[in-house]
Amino acid sequence: MKIKFNKIVNLFLISSVIGVGISYGKLYFFHIMLVILIFLYLYKNDYVIKIQKLPTNYHYIFYFMFIWYFLSILWSIKIEYTVEYLFYIICGLSIIITLIYYMKTIEIQNRVFKILSIIFIIEIILSLLEAFTPFRLPISPFSKYVTYFGREMKIGNNLDDTVIREILQMPTGFQWNPNNLAITFLILTPFFLLHFNKWFKYLGLFSILILIIKSGSRGAFLAFIFMIFLYFVSLNKKRFLIFLCILIFTISILFLCSVNLEFLKNSKNHNIRDIAYSFDALKMYLSFEKLAGTNSITVRKTLIYNGIRALKESNYIGVGGGCSKAVQENLGGVAGRIASMHNFWIEMLVDSGVIFTFLFIIWYIYITLKLYLIGISTKDKIFKYYSQSLFLSMSAFSIGCISASSVIYFFPMWLMFGFAISTINNYKRYKYENTFIK
Repeated sequence: MKIKFNKIVNLFLISSVIGVGISYGKLYFFHIMLVILIFLYLYKNDYVIKIQKLPTNYHYIFYFMFIWYFLSILWSIKIEYTVEYLFYIICGLSIIITLIYYMKTIEIQNRVFKILSIIFIIEIILSLLEAFTPFRLPISPFSKYVTYFGREMKIGNNLDDTVIREILQMPTGFQWNPNNLAITFLILTPFFLLHFNKWFKYLGLFSILILIIKSGSRGAFLAFIFMIFLYFVSLNKKRFLIFLCILIFTISILFLCSVNLEFLKNSKNHNIRDIAYSFDALKMYLSFEKLAGTNSITVRKTLIYNGIRALKESNYIGVGGGCSKAVQENLGGVAGRIASMHNFWIEMLVDSGVIFTFLFIIWYIYITLKLYLIGISTKDKIFKYYSQSLFLSMSAFSIGCISASSVIYFFPMWLMFGFAISTINNYKRYKYENTFIK
């Protein structure tokens, strides 16, 4: 039976949503599908790589990213980490390339979007089950069956029963880590927020907000609030709603500062306590004062301090791809064990240096603004939906991504980039076709 290439592409993209959700040890279903996709593509094209011309070259930044990180082997302080990092970039680049070349029409993009939406909705349902029932995905780090998948349980030793029960209620979905799951749902939020079906919209938003709270991710929660605020200010054309939103937001901040959230901070539910401390955590994170102790904010600020010091010592060229981790390890780790930067932007800065980080941030801002301009100018409902949703996703992700230890191997981010570039490409095709017809 002849295997259709588009079915393999769809399976590959589905595997990128599931990620670690179907895996054994470090081998993912995604990796298997990637190999199959490459061999099938080469076979289909008589082992010749055919590069089609695209409406834009916005994806070139990722080619440059790979080349830059590859060259960083020359000055890497730990080459094996840089090689591992290059593998992560290849995986992410494969997702982007597949999306931008496969989704060459808005019709194909719609089909891919529907397929991936189903998988993400399944993840939301499974995550809700993890949060509110004894159900737990076998691959979850909090599952007693996880050892059968070549992994270990991630529940600390010497914890009392109450803490263990709270940990077991934290959803992980397909993403292995509660913070990564929260960021995944943060990316998905605008696609519910701007959906045409009101029931689907509000049910999705409510589910995602609950799951972000249950995950205990303060960064994702703050990014969620920022996204909602940004939606009313930049995309909602009803002036009174903008005014109302600004008024409510201002009053809320003043209220939170005045009462200091003491009531919620003393809640017996650790998820509510974590969220209640979000604004305090943000204040401490942004402050310049040096903190003591082993709480998460102190740890994150210490990681940043160590990384920036290493960046200066490298003459701002960076320590090499993935080597920000080696920097922390050489100092004995923060809090005795933590080595990942826990801030994607600082990680990129320390690893790749000032030049590449500056270029990538400029690219990120440009693409985000490009999506915004398409969203407010186009009269086409589909393009408006995609561009405005992705504008909000990328805006919120820029904040929420610091919740994770690292997002370089976080497939939903690469899917977001691929969809963003594809949307811009397809809109340019759409504009050209309309102009040509006229």
